[in-house]
Amino acid sequence: MKMTGIQVAAIAVLLVTVAGCTTIPVDQRQEVRDEVNRVAAETIAELAAADPTLQRTLDESVGYVVGRLSATKLPVVGGGYGFAVLHDKEHGTRTYLDIKRFDFGAGLGTGRFRALVVFETQEAMERFRRGSWESGIGAESVAGKVGGGSVKTFGDGYSVLLVPDSGAAITATARLVRTSVNHDLTDTGVSELSFPNTGFLSADEQPADAPRIWDHKLPFLAQQVIDKGYDLPLPYGVGFTYADVDQEQLLSSMKVGINGSPIIPIDFVDFENARSQSNSFSVKADAWLFPFMNVFAMIGHVDGNAPVDVLVDGNGFLDELDINCSTLPPNPLCPLLEDQLITLPINASFEGNTYGIGTILAAGWNGWFVAIPLNWTYADMVGSETDGVNFTATPRGGYVFKLGRNGNLSTFFGGNYLDSELTVDGLATAPGTDLIFDYIIDQENKDKWNAVIGFNWDINKRLSWSAEYNGFIGSRDSYITSLVWKY
Repeated sequence: MKMTGIQVAAIAVLLVTVAGCTTIPVDQRQEVRDEVNRVAAETIAELAAADPTLQRTLDESVGYVVGRLSATKLPVVGGGYGFAVLHDKEHGTRTYLDIKRFDFGAGLGTGRFRALVVFETQEAMERFRRGSWESGIGAESVAGKVGGGSVKTFGDGYSVLLVPDSGAAITATARLVRTSVNHDLTDTGVSELSFPNTGFLSADEQPADAPRIWDHKLPFLAQQVIDKGYDLPLPYGVGFTYADVDQEQLLSSMKVGINGSPIIPIDFVDFENARSQSNSFSVKADAWLFPFMNVFAMIGHVDGNAPVDVLVDGNGFLDELDINCSTLPPNPLCPLLEDQLITLPINASFEGNTYGIGTILAAGWNGWFVAIPLNWTYADMVGSETDGVNFTATPRGGYVFKLGRNGNLSTFFGGNYLDSELTVDGLATAPGTDLIFDYIIDQENKDKWNAVIGFNWDINKRLSWSAEYNGFIGSRDSYITSLVWKY
């Protein structure tokens, strides 16, 4: 489909706006705060000099927001991004904000604006602090530092003044403005890591007049925990996981029918070379229910195969079917089974949808951490009445290495417990015979425990990538990798 020029322009503006939301490295945050505070002080001083009544308005207000916004306007659409600081006069605190702006209407150009939002009510200020969408209509013009702005009340309890700073633009638009707390500049207790921790990142100390206030509904008891100095991950996440598992299996039970005979349980078999190999992909949604307890649900797809050589004692099978080969005429199965040890090479393939739930218990301090993921998974096999059930526990511990502006790398070592039950069914022909076996085989993994080693790279507060290897001991090898977006 060929896009129009307007569609291309709209996408470009949106990408520029979203791109403004980047993580600020820890060692640069105080510098950015100082710049935001400097712009705020200069803006108020300049406006107060031009309008002597402004200072009285600020004195009578419950608080105000001052910031700088870069904006681009193309025909029909436009957008902008900037930083601001909210001054809460009643509590004497500062909260640093992100401001995103989307414009719809006539106009063209690019420029920078300084914005002053004055709050008349505590409710309006809290709405801005918590994060909100505000709408309005306005006209602006910019030519270098000469321009005009309009004061417009977008909602009850506050007013906005835009001051042109630089650029060249003229607009008359409807707009949406989104405010949200900047978690890099304002320490709300959000961790740089994927698990709760304390005493890790001390390079960026919280300003004295910006108290730690957790502004998410989950986890429960979060405010009490961050008051004690802990940092918590963003409460929600969505992730993608790929796993490749190869392991030796044990035969726990088998049911067999021959040439259309009833399928019956048999215990006169032996087996060799039993393994299973599977590849799975899943999508996971998670939330931190309590500060040190994450819960998740997942859905995915698995496919693989389970080869096994089954040795069937023909005499035992005849006895189970109550067939006497000494009578006349002999049963047609007698010459095929009597005194025979039949090798049945089975390579059963399986495919199905997987559903899982689980929890992670985790905590960290001074760069060290422990985590215990627990996971229950059910597989509903396609084209089969059989299924598979897994339980996994992976206690692990490790240390976090700081990578500066490249995030943080958590390395870990531990154990992996896997209890895997697999049921496969199908048809197989014994080589060199006319015997067709209809089978149902229950298997479980031979070695429950092995060792795990891996890493989790927190690229920033929102994005992380992990990879791990399970092996070293026992007969199981598995590789697992995940990509998670937190919000």
